[in-house]
Amino acid sequence: MKTIDRLILPMALMMLFTACGQQNRKHSAAETETRERLTTAVPTTVEREKQALIYHEKLMEHFGADWMERESDPDLYPPYYGGSFIDNSGTFVVAVTGDPESNRQRLATILGGDDFKVERVIYSYRQMMQVMDLIDAFLVDSSVLEDHPVMAHFAGAYPDVMENRVKVILTEVNSEITNRFRRDISDSPLILFEKGEIPQLY
Repeated sequence: MKTIDRLILPMALMMLFTACGQQNRKHSAAETETRERLTTAVPTTVEREKQALIYHEKLMEHFGADWMERESDPDLYPPYYGGSFIDNSGTFVVAVTGDPESNRQRLATILGGDDFKVERVIYSYRQMMQVMDLIDAFLVDSSVLEDHPVMAHFAGAYPDVMENRVKVILTEVNSEITNRFRRDISDSPLILFEKGEIPQLY
């Protein structure tokens, strides 16, 4: 009887250790599989940025095959488009006027994916570019005197998609200059004046 007990006890322990080992291996395999699934499911910032650039190009090509040549043409952009950018996490963000959900569906069809964000804005990119055209026309107008307050203090202008405004940079911001800008160029509510310096060319 003692011999049988001696055999049963080591065999039972061996079976217990074997079972525990198999369970640990199964648990470890499950953890590895979960980790791999999470790793492949969550793209890195770099991967998202690459996708964002692809989306941007697809969207621009949808607007016009010659979009690179017409980038500053207001008519290139549809009324719902408020601009686009890549956020800090690398995600493509499209600013839209109107209903975000219907625009999201439209954009998903154009882009062929849905891993992007939509932000609602007031002004379209077309409207911003129309204001930019007015500024450009003023700057190249030979009848405008060099000592015009805007000419004397103009440092630049650009459509700021994130703020949904056209930023006008002046070396000095005061009511005389801004009033002349509104009178002689545009009094659009899109315009924001900021103090800045004329960029230096090196």
